[in-house]
Amino acid sequence: MKTTIRSASLACALALIAGAAAANPNKLDIDNDGGGQFSGHAGSNWTEDQLRAQIGAQICGGALPRQFDLRILSGYWLFSGSC
Repeated sequence: MKTTIRSASLACALALIAGAAAANPNKLDIDNDGGGQFSGHAGSNWTEDQLRAQIGAQICGGALPRQFDLRILSGYWLFSGSC
C-alpha cells in the first residue's frame, strides 16, 4: 500500500514539474542537495552545455560537474549529479 501511495505521489509531482517547465521553456530550478550533490529540472530552451555551465557556477564553485545525469521527460530536462 505504501509503495502505491509513494508512486502516485511521485507521478503527481512529476506531472506538476512537467507542466511548469513546459509552460516556461526558459525555467531553471537547481537544488543543492548538499555534499556536492545537485538535482533539478529545466525548460526545453536550455542546452546540456548551458546547464553544465550554470550548475558549475552556482553549485560547483566554477568547475563543471564531475558527474551529470540528464534525461528528457515530457519536454523538459530532469538532471542530477555531483561536483
